[in-house]
Amino acid sequence: MIKEFFSDEHIKSAGIELVGAYMSCPNDEGAIHKGYFIIESPDKETIIKFFGTMELLELREVKPFSEIAKTL
Repeated sequence: MIKEFFSDEHIKSAGIELVGAYMSCPNDEGAIHKGYFIIESPDKETIIKFFGTMELLELREVKPFSEIAKTL
């Protein structure tokens, strides 16, 4: 299921670009794993639609540090 969900075809058809994907993988099999994704998308609704039924979804807009540093 995960391989299909994150397949190039599914990502492309969703209208997003997956820039990076990271997972926390605790040693305890009963522990909760967390995924962190860097996604380029036309809007947040497209991302929400892509992840659909996932229980916990937190979206945060990020910018390159070089852009933020200019304002400091």
